[in-house]
Amino acid sequence: MKDNIEMEKGLIGRIMMNPKDYYDCHSLMSEDIFSDPLNRKIYKVVADRLDKGEKVDMLIVCSKVKDPLIDLRVAECYSGNHSNYITEHMILFLSQEEKKVRLKKLVEITNNKINKGVDLFEILEFIDRELKPISDIRGSDIPDIKKQLKVLHDDIRRRMDSDDMIGLPTGFQSVDKFTGGWQETDLIVIGGASSMGKTSLGLSFCYNCAKVGIPSAVFSYEMGDTQLLQRLVSLESEVNNRYIMKGTLESSELKRVDRAIGKLEDTTLFIDECKDSSLRYLLNKIRQYVITKDVKFFLVDYLQLVKAAGSSREQEVAVVARELKNIAKELNVTVVALSQLSRGVERRDGCRPSLSDLRESGEIEQAADIVMLVYRPEYYGIMTDDSGQSTEGLVDLIFAKGRNIGTGTLPLKFKKEFTKFSDPQDYEEKFIAAQPNESF
Repeated sequence: MKDNIEMEKGLIGRIMMNPKDYYDCHSLMSEDIFSDPLNRKIYKVVADRLDKGEKVDMLIVCSKVKDPLIDLRVAECYSGNHSNYITEHMILFLSQEEKKVRLKKLVEITNNKINKGVDLFEILEFIDRELKPISDIRGSDIPDIKKQLKVLHDDIRRRMDSDDMIGLPTGFQSVDKFTGGWQETDLIVIGGASSMGKTSLGLSFCYNCAKVGIPSAVFSYEMGDTQLLQRLVSLESEVNNRYIMKGTLESSELKRVDRAIGKLEDTTLFIDECKDSSLRYLLNKIRQYVITKDVKFFLVDYLQLVKAAGSSREQEVAVVARELKNIAKELNVTVVALSQLSRGVERRDGCRPSLSDLRESGEIEQAADIVMLVYRPEYYGIMTDDSGQSTEGLVDLIFAKGRNIGTGTLPLKFKKEFTKFSDPQDYEEKFIAAQPNESF
């Protein structure tokens, strides 16, 4: 402890005599790293004056700090012999010592909560909240453009040298071609009215990643794991979902179901029923899957069923959307969240959805990197398109927002009896690369 106080004195003397060291390292410093109360008072005066660009010397500090030992202490700061230490190393040492003290206190408080029988999730929330500032190792907050440009250059070369797409596969050639695959750190929102198939589409995206060895997880707030697995078996086996549910299978269909189950067993897919609907629980589960199972792709079904703090439903959904985007960035993963549409879409001619139809749409639109809207015209009795072509089994996948990829519409086929999406056979003819802010 005595050595720490001497180090604190030396650091204060260093920045008083060399203000440049303060400006170079100020983002690493705070009054919290000074354990001695008098040293803390002196630092606050020194930092306040330097932040204002004002002069600092012994007389000024002694006049600002009211303490009988101030003259002696300031003299000790100036005379402290720490010339062999780099300023940044002194700061990091003191910072680590301060964090150790806070961590010990956190452990004590946690033990007290456990002994008092406090709810487990309340304890976990407390630990998560208190541990973040302790584990935050701050570095310089001035970005280095040389490092940033090197990352960009390496990424460009990597994309040029790769014959395959860089992102995670979607499982659909047209979507892969349009998006380049799902990108890490992206929040992707799939919106759709009831019975449009948004859950089946999201589940397909998740399963398609898992099939190629990319660990993926589904958080389901509405459907149980058995129901979701039943859909996946139907999709994979192309056996009618209703027959599987009722158990009215012929022997040939049962063989196909058995093969589909075998394929599913070999995938790195996790289905979590999410029995707790709180945002805190969801974020902790995402971290758990990333740390323990190396999961890269997450599906949340659906966004409006996650509960968070907020004075209104719109603010609550806004918090959920922002936090899902933040955790995607923090953990370098892809998050797909399903979203309901407002009832207004059903009163419109053709019922074709738009970005404004997202329920509590403002913050969802802002937080999302990509917003896709699922539209099945035949569901609304529209049996031909503008060119007279049949819309039977046709799905329009509307990219209403596409940060870095643009907007547009892709055709997909949907076999509702199998809950299965696929590329149309003539997708190459129908697909035209979209330009930013253009539709086709």
